[in-house]
Amino acid sequence: MTVVDLGISRGVRRGPDGLHAVVLTPTYTGCPATLAIEAQAEVPKDAKGEQIGVFGVAVDNAHGKVWTSNTQAETVTVYDAKDLKVAKLFPEGSVQHPRDVVIDETNNRAYVSAALSPFVEVYDTETLEHVGQLEFVADRGRAAFGTTDMTLDAEGGKLYSVSRDTPWIGWIDLATGISTTVEVPQAQGATDIARDPKSGRLYVVSQDSNNVVTLDAEGKLLADTYIGAGGVSVVWDAASGQVFAASRAGGTVAVLDADGKLVAKIPADQTPNHLT
Repeated sequence: MTVVDLGISRGVRRGPDGLHAVVLTPTYTGCPATLAIEAQAEVPKDAKGEQIGVFGVAVDNAHGKVWTSNTQAETVTVYDAKDLKVAKLFPEGSVQHPRDVVIDETNNRAYVSAALSPFVEVYDTETLEHVGQLEFVADRGRAAFGTTDMTLDAEGGKLYSVSRDTPWIGWIDLATGISTTVEVPQAQGATDIARDPKSGRLYVVSQDSNNVVTLDAEGKLLADTYIGAGGVSVVWDAASGQVFAASRAGGTVAVLDADGKLVAKIPADQTPNHLT
């Protein structure tokens, strides 16, 4: 792929030395097409000698580390942010199906969701040690809470998540470890959750019901908005006060206002999978 393919070439200029320069206009500020690679991680190999796959990624700016979840190897890897060399590789099988990673820089904690189970593994970001486990307590058996992605309310000391195979959303008080779970029938196959820190509203995107559910701070339903097939990722944007949700199968990014009303759909060239 060339800069012409990327659509950022705006012309060619000939300098006084006879050399030609290609004029580039980034598609947006900080466009990765014009950024040079400063460091590249050498991902560790598993017990079989195969490269460990990476799923979740989170940056700990306070300690200069990058945390990744390695789903198939059921482990977590920590890299030094400067050179991306491995700082710590936790034992294989130490985390059940790890998915999302959330960093609490204020309290020196990293949280990793053990996907499709009610558990969240807790790590100390200073010592790089596993220090505990949290649980979203809901009905047992087929109705149990099965975590996927998470979001953190650092100021309020709460960790939020959604359940993939059962219609639960919930939050854990990080000071006490006590969880609160709310059943939301409109969220079928929930995959991600976002939060507006000012209003406390929650936005849940679901892959099976193809929607974004808007809830108040206590989990009461405010809106149920269809966004297109295969909702997989949702973020709240502080600058605009809007919500962006990716529809993977639909190939679009839906834009919602704070009340959950659909205001636009942005076409995506390929199947969008993650927003940040």
